[in-house]
Amino acid sequence: MVLGIAFLTIGVLIKEAYILHDTVTGSMILEETIEKARYSKDRSGNLKQYEQDGEKLGSPRLWLGNYDLDLRINERAIEGKAEAGKWALHMERKLFQPAAFLRRTEALLEMGYDQNGN
Repeated sequence: MVLGIAFLTIGVLIKEAYILHDTVTGSMILEETIEKARYSKDRSGNLKQYEQDGEKLGSPRLWLGNYDLDLRINERAIEGKAEAGKWALHMERKLFQPAAFLRRTEALLEMGYDQNGN
């Protein structure tokens, strides 16, 4: 009876470890794919290619099954949704705009330093 309980406990722990592995790596693949699409020069042109690459990295999941990835771009952000079995995750990141960053940096440099050197 004790061995039966021990084996059942070990089996449940292994199953939970597989589920944890699938969810963590699935979210990391989604974030990596979003960042690749976010920083690319031609965002909309390669979107399907990024989705296919992400699905290839994510499939098959050890426990949750096939990995499905969907990316969308609007005016201000890129959104990604990943699904595998009953698990689903949605992420959104603002689009990378280097011109805005450079303008803000230049404005700060033009303002100069205050009396404390800041």
